[in-house]
Amino acid sequence: MDILPQPVRTLKFDGFWRWLQEHTQCILRCGSVDAMLYDHDDFHWLLMEEERQHIIQVLKGKALVGEMVMAGREVTEVTVAQDPDSGAQGHFLVELMGGPKEDPQVLYHFIMAHGIDPAPHKDLKH
Repeated sequence: MDILPQPVRTLKFDGFWRWLQEHTQCILRCGSVDAMLYDHDDFHWLLMEEERQHIIQVLKGKALVGEMVMAGREVTEVTVAQDPDSGAQGHFLVELMGGPKEDPQVLYHFIMAHGIDPAPHKDLKH
């Protein structure tokens, strides 16, 4: 039986950020042109806002492992679709787009354990 791919979903940055704050344990990796952060069983994610910037940190205990700073005001839209590289794992690719309307670019991206849906979320590591 073939499983049909889910359509691409588009949302605004603020809505995505609020959702992401409730799903930090579902981040598998995130990155930009300059940096890439990966999940690990010994790490946890911390998200915060500071001076109109959105900060994502990976910590081991209290020690900072890595950090990515996003300028949310530069993100024009967020697209969410099944990650074509995840195979049967069913991960989702979230791309935060910015730049000129005629030629938008991926500014940041996330690989998530699941898609964005309105269903309640269990606080489990995926």
